[in-house]
Order: sequence, then structure tokens, then C-alpha cells
Amino acid sequence: MKPFAVKGIVPWLVLVGLFAAAVVYVLAAGPGRNASRPAPVDTPVPMSASHGDGLTDSHDGYLLAPVTLPAGRGRRIPVAFRILGPDGAPATGYEPVQTKSLHMYVVRDDLSGYQHVHPELAADTWTATVDVADGGAYRIYAEFVPKGRAGGGHPTVLGVPFVVAGNTTYVPLPAPASSVRAGGLTVTRMDGTARLKAGRPAVLRFQVRDAGGAPVTSLEPYLGVFAHVSAFDVLTGSLTHLHPVMPAGPQQAPGDGVLTFHAQFPNLGEQRLFLQFQVAGKVHQVAFTVAVT
Repeated sequence: MKPFAVKGIVPWLVLVGLFAAAVVYVLAAGPGRNASRPAPVDTPVPMSASHGDGLTDSHDGYLLAPVTLPAGRGRRIPVAFRILGPDGAPATGYEPVQTKSLHMYVVRDDLSGYQHVHPELAADTWTATVDVADGGAYRIYAEFVPKGRAGGGHPTVLGVPFVVAGNTTYVPLPAPASSVRAGGLTVTRMDGTARLKAGRPAVLRFQVRDAGGAPVTSLEPYLGVFAHVSAFDVLTGSLTHLHPVMPAGPQQAPGDGVLTFHAQFPNLGEQRLFLQFQVAGKVHQVAFTVAVT
């Protein structure tokens, strides 16, 4: 029996295979190459940060242009930068954000070494000093509201990285805890180590107690409010500024020592919260790890 000839058939089989693959691709992608596919029902859709999150040096037409960044370890290392506006010129007018024209934050990529400082504007350049105790990869965040933005609006948050060479001692992320001590005071998260839901509004409440366990009723305004919280996404390093809930009177300290904040985090994972408050003229700082599911 004469063998079956395959010459000329193989090219046809190849064409059929390519056609079938193309059909599968189109069906999977849906209409249009860039059409978005719906997320699974139980998967939170990340929310865009209309004010920026500090992971890029530009947002909303503004650019953080470094002049001097830390290159070594030490205390009071100089930092200088300019904020360039949509026209490319240095921006020199700002609306106050919690009594300051610009807030600057510094943190290492393991979320250690957090600092919150307020640079000074000389001509068109912001200058400040920071402490760099160890090597590693760091990021500077600048938070501000440009002059004339209608109603103040959300602050713009820009960021730039810098690296300090040399051996680095990694600091593990602390596990979620219900209370943290600072300067003889204890700050307790009122809901313990409860997890927040991604993409959903939540309220975080912290109570400040003295060495004897009594609520501190003499909290003082710090930056125009009774506390300040900066939250950093552990995975990405994105910055979220939490807004405090003020008591009935703007200068009336909470009688139970409780500080309340509105929070909403778009992504799953962990957040590292740095809480600052003032008692007897001294600013205290504590940090909490919060899980988001």
C-alpha cells in the first residue's frame, strides 16, 4: 500500500492552528486590545490617588527637582529641592496645610528611620536637614497645596529616592500590636489589632494614657490639630495622610485622651502608621502596623 503523502498538507495545518490561536486570543481579550476585563467579585479594585502617593517625582503638573540629597550617614545632613510648576518655573506660593507650607517625610524602604520635618523656602529652594543613621534605600516625600488651588483641595504628594551606600542593618516590620509605649506614655489602639477592609472607609481610634494608666486629658494642638498620622504601604511605600477628627471646639482637647482618624486604604497588605501628638510642649511619636484584608 502506498504511504499517505503529507507534502502540501503541513502548511495548511499550520495555518489552521494559527487561526485557532487567534480566535482564542480575541475571545479572551474581549473587544479591543486595551479593553479592561472585570475584576473578580471578591477582589478590591485599587483606587487612584488623586493627590499622588509620593512614589513618583511628578504629579498634577508639579515636579520635585532635587538639588542636594544625602549621600552619607550622619546627623543634620542637608537636603535641598525645588518644586517646579506646570509652567516649568519654581513654585514659590503655597496654601498652608496644617499650619505649614510644605511637609517633608523621610523613611527607609524597610519603613524605619521615619522623620517628619518642615523645610524652609529661600527664594525658590526648599532646604532642611535630616538624620541618616544607617545605609540603605530611602525616599523623601514632599506634601503641599499650590497657591490658588480652589478650596485648598487635596495636597500634592511627590517623592524621590536616594541611596546611602555601605552595610545596612535591616529592621524587620513589627507585627500588629494593640499598644505602644513612648516617653512614659502608652498609646492603645481602641480596636486592638483588628484588620481593616481594603477600599472601605474606616475609623481608627487611639487612646493616650499616662504611666499610671489614666487617660491623658492635656493633649496639645500639634500642627493645628491634636495629632498627625502618616501611613505607608509596606509593599509599595505609598504615602497616605490620615485626617484627624476634631473635637467640638478646634482647641478643645479630647477629655478621654482619644485621637480619632478617618482611614481608607485601597490595597491588601499592611500599613505602617506613624502617629505624632504633643503633651507638655513635647512631640511624641509611636508607630503601629495595621493589616488590610
